[in-house]
Amino acid sequence: AAGMDFPPVNVSRMTYNDVPRWDNPPGERGYESMGRNTLTSYSDDNKTREALTKAGSERTLHEIYGLFYGCMAAPDSTDPDEHVAVILDKEAQASEEDAENARENLLSLWNFIARWKPKKDPFYFPEKEYPGNYQGVLEHLKDDASLVQYFIAGLNIGGTEEKDFSEDAVDAMHELMGASARLEKNIALCAALDPKAADDEPDSTAEMLDELEDIIADCIARVTIGLKKRGGAFAKREA
Repeated sequence: AAGMDFPPVNVSRMTYNDVPRWDNPPGERGYESMGRNTLTSYSDDNKTREALTKAGSERTLHEIYGLFYGCMAAPDSTDPDEHVAVILDKEAQASEEDAENARENLLSLWNFIARWKPKKDPFYFPEKEYPGNYQGVLEHLKDDASLVQYFIAGLNIGGTEEKDFSEDAVDAMHELMGASARLEKNIALCAALDPKAADDEPDSTAEMLDELEDIIADCIARVTIGLKKRGGAFAKREA
């Protein structure tokens, strides 16, 4: 894509719009639907999206993932029901059944992220397919940017203060802000292109997205580990 920020990378681990960017452990979060999301097993992002739509929520799954990652990493992790109440708009004209279904899917996702071990588990982005045109690229960039923004919001909700960060976590936050700035730059450039035009450099686009998502995943893991050392919510659960 003309003018977009494509940093050099040696290997593109995943192909664009074909398979998920991160391998999932057997039995959970497989790419194909594996059935109903429950409090002890999360397997299908699409079911959560459908439940949120029916419940009238305007939040995207990338926003929710980012929020939950941030809240989990923060020193004072709040009750998940508090977040569900915010995500599900009380003014939305949703039936009690649809609202409860959305709540169950959100709690399933919350519990799934709570089981994440950043030192050894892969980082999970929401599974989503994008069109092969510039509108798809723009949507993908905006999704990644919103995940970062809501991760920071989650840290703030959890009462994270500067003193809570380890030295490496501080460095990771600076790198995460750099990735966010690059995302915003590419969003502005991509928004100026014909949204219906086919991406004429799909390999370069895949490399750019892989590079940025690698940074996001690495930084969120390092921040989480750094806050764990200072008594973050993950540390409290693993103690």
